[in-house]
Amino acid sequence: MSTPYLAGKTLDDVMHCAIDEIILHGDQINPSRGPAKELMGVLLEISDPRARLSRTETRGKPYSCLGEFCWFLAKTNDVRFISYYIPAYKQEADDNIVFGGYGPRIFNMREQNQLANVTELLRKNPDSRRAVIQLFDSQDLVGKHKGIPCTCTLQFMIRRDKLHMLTNMRSNDAWLGLPHDIFCFTMLQEIVARDLSVELGTYKHSVGSLHLYDRSLS
Repeated sequence: MSTPYLAGKTLDDVMHCAIDEIILHGDQINPSRGPAKELMGVLLEISDPRARLSRTETRGKPYSCLGEFCWFLAKTNDVRFISYYIPAYKQEADDNIVFGGYGPRIFNMREQNQLANVTELLRKNPDSRRAVIQLFDSQDLVGKHKGIPCTCTLQFMIRRDKLHMLTNMRSNDAWLGLPHDIFCFTMLQEIVARDLSVELGTYKHSVGSLHLYDRSLS
């Protein structure tokens, strides 16, 4: 029986647990991107969000993590920016545009800078439960695009003078996507915490489908 709650101090701590759990208890599925083993409804918690770079799983490539984070901050979904750091993104593009690119959705979804909005909301009301950034959108359920966001929401909460972050993912590859996602999102968490002059709290990462593709296990 799998463990739905996996906690550790560092990214590597939870990655080790997640990969072991998937290998031991994952169910075999056959999604559009190829055969995989999957756990449903998993919550990962990292007590030290600054320990965001994987070292022992060979996923600790700072240039690709930083490249993806800078792509977010550049507010662009142009694949030519990110493919220099992560060439696999070319497979996610429609005519040089990654439809699900996070930068425009964070900083300009329906002409709203969501990061600025949640920061200002927490500045005015530190106890707010509405500081949520939406990434997955209703338009993602229709149409044909290669790159659809795996992340649904990013929620920021201040409790006991610490900024906690709760991420909700519809789907996450524990080997390829998880380390980059956690790196980028905890960087956002730290930026918001510094802007609000509060300490950094915990990071929680909830995943509907946490999986490993068979090709990653071979």
